[in-house]
Amino acid sequence: MTEPPFDPNTAPRAGNSAQDRAAMRADMNKVALKLREAGIQLYGFYKIHDLVPYWNPLGFDFMCDNWRQLLDAAGKAPRLGSDQINMPGYDPWLQAGVKSVGFTQTGKAPHVHLDIAIDRPGLCRIYILEKDEERRLDALRRARVVTARDTDVFRKIHRRVEGLGIDLDDHIGSHLEAGRLVLDGINFVAKDHHRLLDALTNLKYPAGNNVFFRGERSGRGHFFGMASFLATDGIGFRQIWQTFPEERPVATPDPRTGPAMDPKASGRFGDSPNLPDLTSVHCAVSNRICNVHIDEMGFVVTDSKGTIIVDPDALRHIFVELLWKTNLQGKLPFWALDNVNFIIPSSPNDFSRVGVSVDIAKFGRVKIALNGSCSADGKMEAAGTLTLGFKF
Repeated sequence: MTEPPFDPNTAPRAGNSAQDRAAMRADMNKVALKLREAGIQLYGFYKIHDLVPYWNPLGFDFMCDNWRQLLDAAGKAPRLGSDQINMPGYDPWLQAGVKSVGFTQTGKAPHVHLDIAIDRPGLCRIYILEKDEERRLDALRRARVVTARDTDVFRKIHRRVEGLGIDLDDHIGSHLEAGRLVLDGINFVAKDHHRLLDALTNLKYPAGNNVFFRGERSGRGHFFGMASFLATDGIGFRQIWQTFPEERPVATPDPRTGPAMDPKASGRFGDSPNLPDLTSVHCAVSNRICNVHIDEMGFVVTDSKGTIIVDPDALRHIFVELLWKTNLQGKLPFWALDNVNFIIPSSPNDFSRVGVSVDIAKFGRVKIALNGSCSADGKMEAAGTLTLGFKF
């Protein structure tokens, strides 16, 4: 006699007993009570639903309709400190790439920890950190924003953006973080992201031209310009370089002041010193998190007629700054990311060289680098150099 086919409608259903459900509710209430000790009454105030409990650590994920109010309350709670940590043990949010802001209870352990996702609106979680994961959250933790403002990265970006006509202090709301490099930039939650969008969109150079090229991930409008924002979270803004001589002078030596290194020859030793600063401010604005950083190579320019042009320097930005120095963070040692530099055909080397440069030693303002490159203009010339640089 053959077995009948499986019928899900008649199959026995597994379920938790009433006793199991009561135990789970008791555990979740324990976590919620710890959060109330820290200053937030979760139940009945923030429209939470879809609770998913777990253990080790004890806690639960949930959806919150009023997550913005919860985020504001957490920032003001007297016994919660801003604390960006990963869940002990296996962290599913980390594996899924969820971006969030976190808060941990101050005082004596055990502590409750609250995470609020900023890229998946409404997703939240709370769990308890036991004594062996005790964290010290003192006045320094509460003054995290002040600490971020004290970094060179924040000061450089603030000064650069202020020079363009925007005071970031008018727009930084909370959760200010500064990265390792100006290429990483600063992250923050804006006081009013719509006001920041308007400020960046309407910002003008003295001559009346737009300072930023505004783009979105939709790909509408300027195709290549929009394509450059595919890795941007939210609405992106890239600083526009003017092609007028006074804004971006041609790299030619002035015979009245003496000879200068030929750009193609300089490619064997490093970037040509004859070009002006080609760095570019890049902003990403969303209702969850904002980022402002400085790209090493600007590639969005406009001609005298106002036409937007994405120049070939975009190749260097994509391969060096985006793929190598940004996307590989956490996958390669910082030493490699900071000291190995790829030579890509671009304005600084007159689009003539391709290769790699390794900083083998740094002593204060002195840097020794080993360079290997070959020509990219059909001459099939290769060169290896050891360069000694001084930073004045």
